[in-house]
Amino acid sequence: MKAQNHVIAFTVFLLFTSCELFSDAELSEDHPGDENVTWVEQVFSGGRQCNPEESYEPPETQILLNVEGIQVFNTKKQQLLVCGACSCPYYAAVHYAEIPKDKVDAAKEIGFESTEDPTNR
Repeated sequence: MKAQNHVIAFTVFLLFTSCELFSDAELSEDHPGDENVTWVEQVFSGGRQCNPEESYEPPETQILLNVEGIQVFNTKKQQLLVCGACSCPYYAAVHYAEIPKDKVDAAKEIGFESTEDPTNR
């Protein structure tokens, strides 16, 4: 019984640490501080269940914003559940980016919206 408790505790430990290890967050070295940055988000979805020929490659959030001259300090993705019906997309996720506060309007022009810090959810 004691060995089982150790295995369970170790498994829970691995579960929590692996979520952090496999996070797609990328923190920039030149982060200007919390008072000068904010988070934006945009939902991307595509492809179709039951149609493997139709491919969808979601955009790279950092590249998408960098092309518009918006520096990105951190990114995160939250996968969304999709249904299994043939009319449903096979990819859906919320793409988050931490950007300078003075660039929010530029991000809104390409479809992003202001949001709360997704790392605190």
